[in-house]
This record gives sequence, structure tokens and C-alpha cells, in this order.
Amino acid sequence: MSEETSDATPVNVLLIEDDPGDAQMIREMLADSEETIFNMELADRLSTGLARIADGSGGDGVGDDNIDVILLDLSLPDSHGLDTFTSTYTQAPNVPIVVLNDLCDKELAIQAVQRGAQDCLLKGQVDGGTVVRAMRYAIERMRAMAHIEHLNSVLMAIRSVNQSIMVEKEREDLLRKACDALIEARGYDTAWIGLPAAEGEAFSTVVGSGFREDVSRFYMRMMDGDHPPCIREALGSDEFLAIVDRSVECKDCFLKDVCTGRAAAIIRVEHAGRFLGLLAISLTPEAAADEEEKELMMGVAGDIAVALHNIGLEEARKRAEEQIEASLKEKEVLLREIHHRVKNNLQIVSSLLNMQALIARDQDTVDVLSESRNRINAMALIHAQLYESKNLSEIDMRDFVDRLIGQLFQSYPVGDARIIPVIHVADHPFPISIALPAGLIINELLTNALRHAFSKGNDGQVEVTLSVSDSGKVSLTVSDNGVGVPEGFNMGESKTLGLRLVKILVEDQLQGNLRLISERGTTFNIEFET
Repeated sequence: MSEETSDATPVNVLLIEDDPGDAQMIREMLADSEETIFNMELADRLSTGLARIADGSGGDGVGDDNIDVILLDLSLPDSHGLDTFTSTYTQAPNVPIVVLNDLCDKELAIQAVQRGAQDCLLKGQVDGGTVVRAMRYAIERMRAMAHIEHLNSVLMAIRSVNQSIMVEKEREDLLRKACDALIEARGYDTAWIGLPAAEGEAFSTVVGSGFREDVSRFYMRMMDGDHPPCIREALGSDEFLAIVDRSVECKDCFLKDVCTGRAAAIIRVEHAGRFLGLLAISLTPEAAADEEEKELMMGVAGDIAVALHNIGLEEARKRAEEQIEASLKEKEVLLREIHHRVKNNLQIVSSLLNMQALIARDQDTVDVLSESRNRINAMALIHAQLYESKNLSEIDMRDFVDRLIGQLFQSYPVGDARIIPVIHVADHPFPISIALPAGLIINELLTNALRHAFSKGNDGQVEVTLSVSDSGKVSLTVSDNGVGVPEGFNMGESKTLGLRLVKILVEDQLQGNLRLISERGTTFNIEFET
């Protein structure tokens, strides 16, 4: 179909009519038109008309793809009725058909219109103006319908692109599906998207769809920066959308054979003023000139730009997460090594104190050195647990108390007495800021119980209870059923380093409260907030 039906543009008419008189009358009507020039070709049989449409062998050189309108008589020697229209419409679905019929077959003509004919003219009731007007209206209606159908296909492609944007998280997969959508919806002939390299005018990525030949050479040249003229111009211009006149700009282009007879739209893909790539679309010259079409293409480019921007943000987030994770792993290894070395150094100090205790000459010195050694062992035990733990910031106090009691029972044998440890420690992780002072407190109170509560060799038990309320209050109780403390004992006036250390740790470090209960043994109850 020709681009326009203006006065200066001839309208090519195929008349399929077996009556020479009717054919001559229509020819004269068209010749008398002052508004439009008509080139009419006559076929007196349906078979002749269909052959003309199929092979383009018109006597006056009018090719089948240049037929603007068909005038069709429904009563022909080789076909009659709706079959005549159906055969013609099937052969030329994109050409408007105006039906010619006799007065007696008015209902048949209406049925033809219902099946796709643009108009019906009753022979004997038409003049030149009616015929010309009917053909011009038919051409315009068909053009409008084709335009609407094309825009609908483009809108379907845009919808498909937006669906891909919602799903695809990989850059190349998104671009490939976007190009496929633009082609599969039959809105455009070819489409490709190029993403710029970090430096220069080369593309780092080129993805396309719809090409009818191997385009690997094209992709390689684009990625090497060897661009066709239209791409070089688009890269150097701030114009958001450019329509390429291929008859002028594509003479020396290595893609000129692929692009022959088509127009090209080159759209910059930008987000917030940042150039992200180019979208190139091959389409008909009519579509390239349509303003609504341009708006749709720019909308597609804008959607792709947003998707590329979001993918870039997601990639940046993942890179940041990977860097943070790598940094955390590095710090974790370093922190484990620190805990390991602190534990080893504390064990060295403990060994030195133990050696010193072995050569000490009086019992008081031995006791002081042993108590200091046990305090250091308790701290070393905390660091050993941190080194072995999956979580470098928290301590399993149940495991700590179990191991601490084992150490203390080895350090303070109670002779023939049978002392049973009872442990009730909540399954609650404690940060090192609480675990270390709490561990030292437990060490001091258990040491005090093992040294003094069972001095007469009586059997008994020591009990450690540690619980955490829903509000975060910690309750620590260390008790024994031994001999108890002397009457009138006051912790604040105690001269022993161990109990003074307990008081300092509770009140100054844990900001807690300490109570001493001397009933059926000795009970120390400590409460503090986590």
C-alpha cells in the first residue's frame, strides 16, 4: 500500500470485473477525478485477479505490493458470492477491498462487509464521486487499522519487556529478552542494544534479535568500536532519539544489505542523565515518522534504562556484601588468632605461677600463687572457648562452668570428702563483656567453697545456678551445703582478695547487687542486667 493518497500520489487500483461495460464505466469515472490520479488494472476472472495479486505481473507494471485498493465484483464466471470475496481477502489481507454487486444481491454485499470488506457499492447507484470517495475511505480505514494493529503489537512488546524487567536480574538476559519481545510481538523487524565499555566508544555488550543472517561480525565490530555512521552520530549527539535516513547515511555501511528499504530509530538509553547504552530498532518508514510510535520507543528505552540502573544497584550491593563478608572473615581469623594467643600467653603465665608455687617455702605464698593461677586459668578458659566457638562475641556459660569446675576440682582436692557439683545454667549466650567478669566471680566463689566449706572432710555439694528472665535480668547463685560462714561475717570487711574481687566485679563491672545468705551452708546471690 502506498504511503499517502494525496493529489500528487497515484492510487493503484485492481478491478476484478467480467462485464466490459461496467469496467469501462468505472475506468471513465476514475479518469474524470480531479482530486486523485488513478492507475487501474483490469482482471476479468477471479483466477486472473488472484494470479495478479500473487505474482505481481500486472500489464502496466503495478506490482502486487503496490496495489492500494481492489474493486471486486462478487459475480464472476469462475466464482460467485461470498467465496469470491473470501478467496480475494485470503490472498490480499492487507489491501482494502470494495465490493461491487447488483441490486438483487444487496444482502450478499452486506455479508461481505461483515467479513472484512471495507465497503460495498451497488451497481447502477454509483457515480464517479461515490466510487472515488469509497476507495479513498477504504484506503484510510485500512491504514488506520494497520496502524492500530501495529501499535497494539508494540504495546504487547512493551508489556513483555516490562515483565522481563520484573523477573530478570542478569543484565544480558534482560537485554536479550527485551529484544526478543520487540521482535516476537511483530512490532519491529530487528532490535539490538549496546552497552558502552568503561573507556572509548566501543561497546562491552551487544545483544540483538530479528536479524536474518549471522551478525557475529556486526557484534565484533561494534565491540571493537568500528561503528556504522548512524551509531557514531548517536554516540556523539545529545539527541535522545534519532531517525536514520538510510538512503543517505547507509551507502558505505557494512549492514546496508540488511537494512535496505527500512528506517532505523536510534534511542539513547539514559537514567538520571547517565548514558547507559543505545537501543537500535529497524522498522518501516511510516512507523519511524509516527510521533506516537516515537513516544512508545522512548518509553521502552526508559524502562530498560531503569532496569539497567536497578541491576547496577543490585550488583553494587552484592559487591559491597561480598567485600564486607570477606572483611569479616579476615577479621574473624584475626580475632580467633588473638584469642588463641591470649589463651596461650595466659597459660604460660599460669605455668610460671605454678612453678613458683612449687618452690615456695611457706603455705601462704603457695595459696596466693595458686589462687592467682586459677584466676588466670579462668580467663584463659574464656579465650579458649571464644577461639573454638563459631560466634566470636558470645560465650556458652554452661560449657564454661562445666570446664571450670573440672579445673578447680583438680586444683583443690578435698581429701576423702565426696563433693557433688550441681549445675543449672540457662542455655543463653553471654557477650564477653559479661562472661569474663561473671566467669571470674564463679571461679572465686567455687574456689572459696572448695577451700573452706568442706574442711572437716564431710560429703556435700556445690551448686551453680544461672538464669535470665524475659526482661533481661540475670540471676547468678553459687551455693554449698558446707560449714557456712562465721557468725557476724561481713563481706564488706573481708580481708581476703577473692571476696573483695567478687564485690568489685559485681558492683563496678556488672552494676549488680550481691547478697550473702548463710543458712545450711553458704549462698551467694548476684543479680544484674544484661
